[in-house]
Amino acid sequence: MSIPIRPPRARVPVYLRALRVITAALATGAAVVYLLIGFGALRVVEVGPSDPSLLGFGLGAAAAFLFGAVVILVSDRMLLWVAGALFQVFTLFAYVGVAPERTPAYAAWGIGLRVIQGLILVALVVLVARYPQTARGARLGVGKPGGTRRYR
Repeated sequence: MSIPIRPPRARVPVYLRALRVITAALATGAAVVYLLIGFGALRVVEVGPSDPSLLGFGLGAAAAFLFGAVVILVSDRMLLWVAGALFQVFTLFAYVGVAPERTPAYAAWGIGLRVIQGLILVALVVLVARYPQTARGARLGVGKPGGTRRYR
């Protein structure tokens, strides 16, 4: 008899496990900075009286990065890691794209966040490229090696 379950994953090297924790910590750090921006504790742009609050932006970005940190730590699904990497690329380009509309166009906190996001992107690419995989649809035999067990 065969049971259609995934076979055990190959042993994960220590450096990849550490990289996951470090990447999640970087994402959590970015979330904290975005919360501080949202609540106005960090001034990254000049907000005029008619400008909208940065609270919605800060909370949304913080939530996205916290979600990413949890996914990195608890999920082995490569598709989610690829989505996280694409999110980093999108936000890096968005920051540069809206820079001319901000005053100042580039701030120290913004550049620091892009450095963090660049490190997260590199780490996700390494994890996707190096993390051990199992074969989809592989079957794990139950019983004696090379044989099957019959039930009556």
